[in-house]
Amino acid sequence: MDRAPGQNMIEIKGDVAQRLESNGAMDQIRAQMRASVYRALLQDEDTSELAHEDDPQEAPVPMVSLVTDFLEHWDLSMTKEVFLRETTQTPLARDELVKELAVRVEAPRSNQAVLEQVLAAVRHRTRPEPIPE
Repeated sequence: MDRAPGQNMIEIKGDVAQRLESNGAMDQIRAQMRASVYRALLQDEDTSELAHEDDPQEAPVPMVSLVTDFLEHWDLSMTKEVFLRETTQTPLARDELVKELAVRVEAPRSNQAVLEQVLAAVRHRTRPEPIPE
């Protein structure tokens, strides 16, 4: 049974879309599109003035730095770009961030985001002591 050329093309498009979804490429394409749209909308505007008009409260620099480091570590560059455009804060460098944190991170590891290390340190400190028998 011969199929119309249009029907074959629809099946091929559906198969490609399904494969892009399953390997995560479609999510990355969507993130790139969101970042590009955001960039295009704010290209001629001064984002710092816009942010001050809408919400005078600033996010704490260590929190902005923590989120930025996390996004960078997990290679979420488009999300990081959008995040940094939405904040007026300049994130701290990784080593400055570790020094700034109230929770001590023992021997900061480069293979983990600082946020992961902070959470591990907090979990370690809040574990209840075993009850002596």
